[in-house]
Amino acid sequence: MKLRKTILLLSIPMLTILSCANENMATNTTPDISKPEAVQKFNLAIKKVAMEKEPAPATPRTSVELSDYKKEMLLPAAKDLIASSGVSYAEIEKQTRGDKEKILTWAVQVYGEYNKQTNKNYKSEN
Repeated sequence: MKLRKTILLLSIPMLTILSCANENMATNTTPDISKPEAVQKFNLAIKKVAMEKEPAPATPRTSVELSDYKKEMLLPAAKDLIASSGVSYAEIEKQTRGDKEKILTWAVQVYGEYNKQTNKNYKSEN
């Protein structure tokens, strides 16, 4: 009985350590999504945001800046797009410090570069 209790007490911290290690590995990896798939996913997210109706803001906006709600909608696809270029999720967080604006700006740059390269390849084929 005492042996079972000891094993049980030792297994709890071990499981906690393993759980944290697995969680850390998941945030440091890049996705299993190809660049074309990530671009398509980001493109669909942009279209979805453009079609989304929002309630009228409490204070009128004077710029075309995206609302926090729409930024949140774009964020997962933006991170996947950046990560599809070989950057880990941990590196994205490190470089942007979680700033949504910086993540979205970076994703738009990757998106633009991909489209420019695709157009260049298409023109060279024809």
